[in-house]
Amino acid sequence: MSAQFKFPRAGGGVPMMSRRAALGLGLGAVAGAALTGCASGGAAPSGAKKAAVPPPKYVAPPVYPGAIVPDVPGVPTAYPSMPEKLTRTVAEIPGRGGTVRHFHLTWGPPATPLDGNRWWQGLNERLGVDFKVTEASAGNYDAKFATMLAGGDLPEVVQLAGGRYGEIFSAGCLKAIKQGAFADLSEILSGDKVLEYANLANVRTEQWRACTINGGLWGVPIDVPVELLEFRYRKDWAEKLGFPKPPADADETAELLVAMTKGAPEGAKKTWGLTAFPGMALDLAYGMFGVPNNWAYEGGTLTHAFETPQFEAAIAWLVKLWKNGGMHPDALALGSQTDRYRAFVVQGQVGMAVDSAANFYRPNSQFGKVVAKLDGAFAAFVPPGHDGAAKAVFRRTAGAFGINAISAKAAQDKDRLAEILRLFNWRRGPVGSEEWYYQGWGADGDYFTRGADGEPVPVEGTNLDADKGAIAYGLTPQSWIFPAAEDCVEINSQMVRQSVASPVEGLQSETQSARGAQLDQLFTTYINQIVVGSRPLSDIEKYRQAWRGQGGDQIRREFQEQLKRS
Repeated sequence: MSAQFKFPRAGGGVPMMSRRAALGLGLGAVAGAALTGCASGGAAPSGAKKAAVPPPKYVAPPVYPGAIVPDVPGVPTAYPSMPEKLTRTVAEIPGRGGTVRHFHLTWGPPATPLDGNRWWQGLNERLGVDFKVTEASAGNYDAKFATMLAGGDLPEVVQLAGGRYGEIFSAGCLKAIKQGAFADLSEILSGDKVLEYANLANVRTEQWRACTINGGLWGVPIDVPVELLEFRYRKDWAEKLGFPKPPADADETAELLVAMTKGAPEGAKKTWGLTAFPGMALDLAYGMFGVPNNWAYEGGTLTHAFETPQFEAAIAWLVKLWKNGGMHPDALALGSQTDRYRAFVVQGQVGMAVDSAANFYRPNSQFGKVVAKLDGAFAAFVPPGHDGAAKAVFRRTAGAFGINAISAKAAQDKDRLAEILRLFNWRRGPVGSEEWYYQGWGADGDYFTRGADGEPVPVEGTNLDADKGAIAYGLTPQSWIFPAAEDCVEINSQMVRQSVASPVEGLQSETQSARGAQLDQLFTTYINQIVVGSRPLSDIEKYRQAWRGQGGDQIRREFQEQLKRS
């Protein structure tokens, strides 16, 4: 099928990488959009810029028999089955018996309250503390974080999350770091010092670097694959609607999504091709049209993704998709309402979805249950390039999605700081450890028992997902253990091969930190409204001018000066 959108694709639409990015790839570790956020938003913390100390020493985690070790850097080691025997990595209970408060990000309903939550109670026993949690939904995170910060009473541990474009820290989080709200862990964890907390030494060097701003290490990374996402589509719907194969280009993808909305693939049940914008819709369009990873660097000049013909073509595709009915009419609201978006998937009302790869494969996960129920009909696929010839291009990250930061106030007490790091160390137990297993499956007999083959078997009438909620998220290492592990590795490897890092990784922009929220709002004001037809497509140029004038050009200058010195 011929492509509707034509534009020059210098370098195949893939941004050239700086020497820093190339070195990152050469080390077998990749640093991209997540690192970009840390760098591009990284204003110096209060006080003079400090000399960098060595990053924490890296010690590879153990690998047990049956491992599927990918040949693509950044793809997690996977296993088709559980280890036969678990190992204990922390000999003593790490806590001293007091209360430790956490501020947690969540994408679903809050966890079952402590009184009726065996998993949470058991976690408290194993940690040796009263673990109190404040959960913030993804859509309400920024507002709740700002309110908490203004109140002046930060919890001991705060999950610092990313911004709109894959940044590891949002503008609000960066501002809090600059103002001295969190502890700098660089001295206490640098080099061999991290070995006092041996499980933290399993964090890869590039993940630590993603959390470093001006020599300060502001927390322990939240481990994710360098290419976190996997795309799925309702293959059974597609075949019923006359699409026997995955879509071959952007036009055919749009035709399929519109058919999924208007073609009644589930009879009287209402269905939609896509449900959320930016979310899934933007991820899909950016990939198909090869939109650069935040910036492209060529001939000594940075060009922002927004300034490229690839971006304009991606938005034009979304405008047409919206106009033709390929998206949910409430897509703008659903972009920040992940629990609603996921409910549509569970209810069988979404034709195409994107989520963390592992969520589609774990038999006990929300989407894993959907995949199992549909028995191959909810199929994985890699989106096509826009014209069917060039491949789609995705955004590579540093393998970190935010961090767990320790409040500066809590860290003033060195014993308290050491206790919190011991708690982090317990929760970072490697794949195959008792600590790791408890956080994923609970105590034997509570939610799962180990079957004759060693695999967890659900206890009837229990719901571990509801009990642990987002409490388990943030410190446990990424683990891919499910029967279809090899399939997951294969498609994720393909995604990583087609991904690129950002050219401004490891760099810092004072202006990005100061004006990040303002620039984010510009995207909402212009691009969201262009997509739904409230503004003409030609307003992209007005958006670009506003972005440049309100800080974009200054951010560019700050990055270019640093690139010239690198």
